[in-house]
Amino acid sequence: MFLYDFFVWLGETTIGSYLNQSTAAFAATESVHIIALSVVGGAVLITHLAALGLTLKPLAPATIVCNLQPVASIGLVIVTLSGLLLVAAGPFKYYTNPLFPVKLVLLVAALAAHTWLTRRLAHGDGTSGAIRALAFTSLLLWTGVVIAGRWLGLI
Repeated sequence: MFLYDFFVWLGETTIGSYLNQSTAAFAATESVHIIALSVVGGAVLITHLAALGLTLKPLAPATIVCNLQPVASIGLVIVTLSGLLLVAAGPFKYYTNPLFPVKLVLLVAALAAHTWLTRRLAHGDGTSGAIRALAFTSLLLWTGVVIAGRWLGLI
């Protein structure tokens, strides 16, 4: 029941009501969400492709992680906040959508895999077979997050 109450509260907030009634504000929020997701996705993609040994070969993976982690973190904060605002604009659309929990589970798994990968790379683990498998798995999870998120808007 707590989850239902949270969705009700979120939809009744001032910002939730405003975004629900303003097409322009909702579209602007969605645009910010997509741009921030692109920033996160770009940082994740570069980091993971480097871990797979497919890009930026002259640079050590630890250097790539060090440079891109702040960008990914800021993007993730913006994605999270804008995502909450989008849910606030239509909470029951998400509460009743069977893809919403799937997206959240994929997101948690992708964040866990990405965090594990970046920590190992930051400690100089290089591009071993285990690192490559983790990078590939993480990329699949992130792809699932994006696909589920896009389908949420269609169902």
